[in-house]
Amino acid sequence: MNALRHGLRARRVVLPNEDQEEFDQIHAGLQDQYQPQNAAEQYLVDQAAIAQWKLVRAEVFEADCYAETPSPNARAAIFGRMSQVQCRLERAFFKAYKELERIKTAREKRPEQSKESDKPPAKVNLRWVNGANGKSEILCKLENGKAVKNFRDASPSSSPQDPPQTKPTIPPR
Repeated sequence: MNALRHGLRARRVVLPNEDQEEFDQIHAGLQDQYQPQNAAEQYLVDQAAIAQWKLVRAEVFEADCYAETPSPNARAAIFGRMSQVQCRLERAFFKAYKELERIKTAREKRPEQSKESDKPPAKVNLRWVNGANGKSEILCKLENGKAVKNFRDASPSSSPQDPPQTKPTIPPR
């Protein structure tokens, strides 16, 4: 019976006397703003849209009740109950809103972090140790991900004073 009287507990989001296009605009705005990428995010967007829609419905219902009820006691009772309903709907909206904002912020930070990790190291000196004579030979020199001919590495292992590398000892089989 309550669902037919005020619609705040209705199973349908948009009641027959309401405008489906207005709800669709609210929902589409939240979809565009948060661009949900999985079912959980879509649920949060849906809950935020429904809570926002029902807040408007509650305000309309409250105004209609005040217009029909001249008694101060009846108005006080309506105000008390409608305040509870509005607080619950606002909490539902802001709970979904905060979570969606947290997800959106995390999603925006993720590309920045991956851009930094995708950069190649500044200088790379790829060496190969010849197993026969134990000497180290440079196979490739890279600087910022590109091959270079004149490569200057500041690491101590590339200095000319390094002792010659010895052949690694391999235990007999």
